[in-house]
Amino acid sequence: MSGENSLEMKILIAEDDAAMRRFLEITLQRAGYKVMSAQDGLAALKIALSEKFDAVVADAVMPNLTGQDLCRMLRQNPAFTDAPLIILSGLEQELSANIEQDCADNYLVKGGELKEQLITALSNLLSGKMVN
Repeated sequence: MSGENSLEMKILIAEDDAAMRRFLEITLQRAGYKVMSAQDGLAALKIALSEKFDAVVADAVMPNLTGQDLCRMLRQNPAFTDAPLIILSGLEQELSANIEQDCADNYLVKGGELKEQLITALSNLLSGKMVN
């Protein structure tokens, strides 16, 4: 994805850990995306319903509304039927246990390669390619 195209893309981040939220904001901004963030799933849902976003990146475990619940609720909104939804988790087991029930497009484990994996996943999903 060229920097010109990604500048038009707006990403919503839902992450309760302030340091991780800031890391994700900086990572996506440096990749050329416009970014908004929320400190939990409920705040993210309120923001998502008030503005247009091209994709959502959500932590799996958050207060008030989990990443999985956020994804399920967003999928019920016509504006998010086809929008890429990515769930992040600290544990790979959490992700594999929920893959069948969730409506996220991609699952990433927080770790050393998260930056590269997130950029690649968003780029692929936003260009219409499914990444699993």
